[in-house]
Amino acid sequence: MFLLRPLAPRVLGPRFASLTARFATCLAYSSDMPSTLPDSESKPLSRRLGRPDGWPQLLISTLNPALLQPEDYVDLSGLKTRNIGSIHALTGRNSCIHYWGKHAFPVDCAGFLYYRRGSGAAPLEGGIRFRRTRDHRPSSFPGGHDLLLPSGAPWELILPQLTRPTYRRLADQLLHENLATTDQLDLCHKIFTPMGHILAPLIIFHHTQTFPVNFGGPIRLTVVGSRALHSLISEPFGQTSLKFVKRFPFAGSAIPRFEPSAMDRRRLLHLRIAKIITPFMCTDDKCKARVVQPEEGQLFIGLSRGGDRPWELNLDGPSRAAAAFRVLWDSTDPTDPSALRSLAI
Repeated sequence: MFLLRPLAPRVLGPRFASLTARFATCLAYSSDMPSTLPDSESKPLSRRLGRPDGWPQLLISTLNPALLQPEDYVDLSGLKTRNIGSIHALTGRNSCIHYWGKHAFPVDCAGFLYYRRGSGAAPLEGGIRFRRTRDHRPSSFPGGHDLLLPSGAPWELILPQLTRPTYRRLADQLLHENLATTDQLDLCHKIFTPMGHILAPLIIFHHTQTFPVNFGGPIRLTVVGSRALHSLISEPFGQTSLKFVKRFPFAGSAIPRFEPSAMDRRRLLHLRIAKIITPFMCTDDKCKARVVQPEEGQLFIGLSRGGDRPWELNLDGPSRAAAAFRVLWDSTDPTDPSALRSLAI
């Protein structure tokens, strides 16, 4: 009769030391598995993989904020660039994201990439933002804050940018999750192809969209029409000198938005200051007595013009800015009470 004895791993000697260690590790892992299953918001699982060229990458599972997992947590603190991949788009070029110009991402910059498209958005409006959160748990997402640029505008990769080869994997992820459509991306590609570098905060899809400004210069924006782009330059902070030269006697920065108004059968745009980023100052002593200090939530007046009337842009005028914004006015639903506001100071 033979007695059966439990098998034990044999030590194979120095020549097979690595094999013995790997065998023992496998046994230990299998014996621990039943007692170490993580919960849905446990410590993030590592999905950071190496690429054939040696560069690190991070694979995310979703851009839908309702479906985020702990392993989608991204730490960008102090990095100048980050390679981002998608588990649903494993071919092609990785998406390499960066902060702004040559600047690195701020410290304590960790959270989740997600796609944002507000209610009532324009057809080509939408983009990927970064939500800074207190920890890796998806439940911390609602209490987080979107990453901002130094100008005060949100950091964002808008749909037109996602048609560029650099961000193709992120675009594939949006298509896989039905967050964007092929028609949207195709139209973005068609009308933005002639444009070189895209500055997302200065691309305008609707009248009341916020954007960053410097009080010491003109406003330069690109308006997105249904089939074409319309560039504009507006100078609400300027003053024409006696030599008919436009000068800008202000300093500071803010986040404003245009506000449409219908008065006396005229189509007008005013400028409402949503947020002051750096303090407003008048740099010309001769103008200080006539300057109305801009305040958050109020219409911009600037240099007093007969009864402190707010600055306005007449959309029926001959300027290039008026022509660009007429495109958005003509596409506005006149039955929408929020689209047109009567002037109120």
